Amino acid sequence: MDKPLYLRLEKPTAPLRVGDSHWWGYPDLPPDVDIPTVYDEHDDMDYGLTFLCQINLADLPQRISSLPHEGLLLFFADIAYYCGQWDEPSIGCCVSDNKVVRVLYVPKADMARVVSRQREYAEEAVPPMRIVFCDERQGLELSDHRLLGEPEYREWDDWDAPYNGWQLLLQMDSCEIPGGEYNFMDVGVLNIIVSPEALRKLDFSDARGIILST
Repeated sequence: MDKPLYLRLEKPTAPLRVGDSHWWGYPDLPPDVDIPTVYDEHDDMDYGLTFLCQINLADLPQRISSLPHEGLLLFFADIAYYCGQWDEPSIGCCVSDNKVVRVLYVPKADMARVVSRQREYAEEAVPPMRIVFCDERQGLELSDHRLLGEPEYREWDDWDAPYNGWQLLLQMDSCEIPGGEYNFMDVGVLNIIVSPEALRKLDFSDARGIILST
């Protein structure tokens, strides 16, 4: 299993290019790939999942073996509740269903078709932050966003069945944003997890989320 790769966020000093690794902002996808949504049965409407980040896999250090070193990996999750925008959370302290978390993989062959999808968003996004990849955590005062590794905040040996042995793919820490914050149950973390077999196949259709808090 790969050791965790820590994601330090920095304000860009120049405009980000389409396909660059970044947190927040808008996703970059081929035009024929739908932006993930979730259906709210109470409102009888589809809502866009919050875009967390995209990872240009060519930026990964060579030591990472669980993921290819080409293509783009994008993360979306229904976390509006944790920013005070909804009345009910859809991701909590048990493993979620696969409708409220979406991970999209754009292979190298489709990278030439990737475009910014900004125009499809009615509201202005949180300003994008450039991702800097670090082998070591850069200090306890910084948010603990990470890719891969062990779920450090899990206080038991494994996920509950049937998710035994599932792999941490992305961790998002509670963090401040302009004009607000994301607070996962008393400064906890959001874990996005996948099965080892799905990770080997680069099949992220069944990715799921869980909130861990100490």
